[in-house]
Amino acid sequence: MKVVICISSDSERSGGSFRVAEVAIRSLLRLGVNVHAVIGYGPGGRIKRLLGEKCHLIDSSSWKDIGGWLRFRRLLKTLAPDIIHFASASNWMIASSIGLKSVRIMHQHFRPNIEPNGAKHIRNIKLKMIGAHRIVAISYGAARQLVTLCGISELKVAIIHNAVDKAYLNPKPLRLDDTKRLGMAVRVVEDKGIEDALSLLALMPENFFLTVAGDGAALPRLKILAEQKGLSGRVEWLGSVENIEAFYSKIDYYLYLSWYEGFGLSVAEAMSCEIPIVGLIGDGEIAEPEYPLVTEENSLLVPRSSRSFRRETDAATFLNLRNAIVDLDDQKHVRDALIKNAKAWVEQRFSSDLYGRRLHQLYTETLKWPGGFV
Repeated sequence: MKVVICISSDSERSGGSFRVAEVAIRSLLRLGVNVHAVIGYGPGGRIKRLLGEKCHLIDSSSWKDIGGWLRFRRLLKTLAPDIIHFASASNWMIASSIGLKSVRIMHQHFRPNIEPNGAKHIRNIKLKMIGAHRIVAISYGAARQLVTLCGISELKVAIIHNAVDKAYLNPKPLRLDDTKRLGMAVRVVEDKGIEDALSLLALMPENFFLTVAGDGAALPRLKILAEQKGLSGRVEWLGSVENIEAFYSKIDYYLYLSWYEGFGLSVAEAMSCEIPIVGLIGDGEIAEPEYPLVTEENSLLVPRSSRSFRRETDAATFLNLRNAIVDLDDQKHVRDALIKNAKAWVEQRFSSDLYGRRLHQLYTETLKWPGGFV
């Protein structure tokens, strides 16, 4: 079986979907699958170092680059894979593959109707799924809406939750001072809750600091906001990091504040690295009842005052979270229990070995259908 994984860029700047693609590649390699990767934009990074000549760089300048479209399509024809899996790909890559003989697998990383652009998301998904043989939904909530709102056959949708690969993660070392670092590894955009993090940090004891790994459009505004709140000396902006393991080695708590989360890959990685999860829980499938990532036994999450797609405005909610974190920091036995439960939970339900087997099973089943179609 030859599989091509399509990715927009070989960089952490692509967000969690990049690491989803990386985990897929590593998992399939361990199963002996002949895996190639095609990168739409930019130079090679971790995937290129992993795959060598089996990682192909299109080096497109934008979606308007017709030459990029043609190079991508010619390469796919030359490789002639059994499976083309768009794990983290741009729309033009998906469109330029229509009509090829290979089975086409799409990845859906979020529930379609999330605010405020739910209708737009649904229209885009309908277009992207044209000609797709199967769709990987990373949650039960996403799967249901692909069927009910996007009109996709239930038989085409496979639920495969994201996973953690220990190949690029190891438990963090013990800290040697009394500072405490809350950490977030997110795209720096409004809905990831960094403004909420600054509001929380202003309430925390002065030995608590915030470390943010990631880049994005909201970064300049948030740096100014941190300065206005008098927090500049307590906030560390790492920008886009190539080695996510280095980020986890710096922090004492992973701070989850996303307004919505389809899965929470950084949360799962932190759990695997024995870092306690704290924060606010609102909308999203991160705690969906069918197959949750976070539970009361493995994390400390205070309910948001509203499930609306917006920042937290209730002062009492921030105070409740502040007190919960301080109490947890004072109770090592409680903290150790959360860490133990979280690590076991991820190893049992969200391991890369399990992920690879589920992907391989999906590919194998789909190839057996006439023409790959349901």
